[in-house]
This record gives sequence, C-alpha cells and structure tokens, in this order.
Amino acid sequence: MSLTPFRRAGESLFNRLKVKDLGSSTEEIRRWLDSDFGRYLLRHERRVLREKFPQLPGYRMLRLGLSDDIETLDSFNQIHRFSLHPSELNASHAALSSYMELPLMSATIDVMLLHHAIEFSTSPKAVLAEASRVVMPGGSLLLCLFNPCGPMGIAKYPMQLCSKQAQFSFHNLRMARVIDWLSLLNFHVVQIEHGAYHLPLNSPGLAERDSRWERLCQKIRFPLGNFYMIHAVKRVPRGITGPASPWRAAAKNGYGVSNGIKRAIHKNTDSETNKLKGRP
Repeated sequence: MSLTPFRRAGESLFNRLKVKDLGSSTEEIRRWLDSDFGRYLLRHERRVLREKFPQLPGYRMLRLGLSDDIETLDSFNQIHRFSLHPSELNASHAALSSYMELPLMSATIDVMLLHHAIEFSTSPKAVLAEASRVVMPGGSLLLCLFNPCGPMGIAKYPMQLCSKQAQFSFHNLRMARVIDWLSLLNFHVVQIEHGAYHLPLNSPGLAERDSRWERLCQKIRFPLGNFYMIHAVKRVPRGITGPASPWRAAAKNGYGVSNGIKRAIHKNTDSETNKLKGRP
C-alpha cells in the first residue's frame, strides 16, 4: 500500500498551519481590519494606548504592525512618529522593510510599538531581537499580541484547518513565554493590559458601542480578552563604580548633618562671645 496520499495529506495540513510572512498577506489582512470585528479590535487597542501609555518619554516613536492605521500613531505624544511595513498599498508608511532587518541604527528609538508584528512573522524571536537592538537604553517597548486563551487564540487552529483566512495565520504566543524572551533581551516588564472580549464574529454596531459584557470585563480586568498588551522598559547598563560619599561635599562647604537636617556651622571666638554677652 502506497503512503503517498497520507504524505501529501500531512504536507497539506502542515502548510495550512504554517505562518506566512506578513508581506504576502497584507491585502487580505487589511480587508479583515476593515470588517466589523477588525474595527472593533482596533478601537479597543487604541483605547488602551490612549488611556495607559500616552505620556511615555522620548522624541522618536516607531510602529511595526499590520495596518496603516493613523489613529494608532496619534495615540502617542512623541514629536517624530512613523511606521515601517513589509509591503505597501496606500503609501502611508515611512519605508518598506522586513521586520527582522530594520534599516535603523542601534539604540535610536525611544518608544516602539509592535502591533501584532511578532505573531504574524515567520520568526517571532528574530523580530523581537531586532526591536531590542533599535530601542535605546531606558526606552519603552509596547507589544500588542493575540491572547492564546482568548476568543481569537482559541479559534485559530480550527479556522486554520477549515479555511485559508490570513487573520488566523499567526503564532499563538503565551504571555509568560514573551516575558521570558524580554527578560533575556534585558527588558523589564512594567505593565500588562487586556482587552476586546467579544467573539471574532462580524455584527452591526460592534465597532461603535460596548455591550454590558464588555464593560463588565473591563471593570474587573478580566485576563481572557482577544489581545494582551505588555509595556517593557529596556534596562540601562551601568558599570562598577566606587562607593558614593554624599556628605563629604556638604562637610567641605561648612554644613553639618544632624537627624537628616543640614545646618550651618558658625565658629565664634571667645572675644566675639564676650561681645555678644556685653562683656568688655
């Protein structure tokens, strides 16, 4: 009995589960983002960005993501905001580039947003390592990813087997796994947020208003939404220095320290003391 049909079936199944490069599915992804659920998802992600991360310090802000959504960039206050993308449709990106080889010098970006750029790439580790290279020490890295335990993450494998829709062709990355990668790249996780709790179905009005279920999940910070967002700060490398002596300079300037309060030291001679007391 020939095993060729079984081998072909296995290869077909493997190809269905294989994640393609974002540049080859850009047009289909953007059509999905224009659907009711896509606009609903973007609205909630922008809400988290505006409410939680609008005042991040820095001058340059870079976004790597699925779409050319201008409102996402406008959620930040950096003066220089731009985006890169593997392919172009509407001439809205600053440059075309692979996310694994960014045309930027090292340590030049103050704030970087990876807007589903990791899970829709063939090598999530390579994209994250490249992002770490261009973020300067003390800079912020924001990662927005689909939650494997949320509606999109649960629907991923059945939809990949039953259809060829590009929005379900992504890596299911657990939050703990991503945090481990960030730690190895010298990042410190500061904050984690969740959002968008509806099923990935199109429904009129979904993108404009929130249901009771949505408001309840937001209120209790339910951790099983469609996406989770991580804010991490790149650690500043410090060399080995000698012990600090904070009081030495104060002592040289004529100040003494008592119970944490600095007070001036006045040296009076005996003659000055007698004058003050009215003695000759």
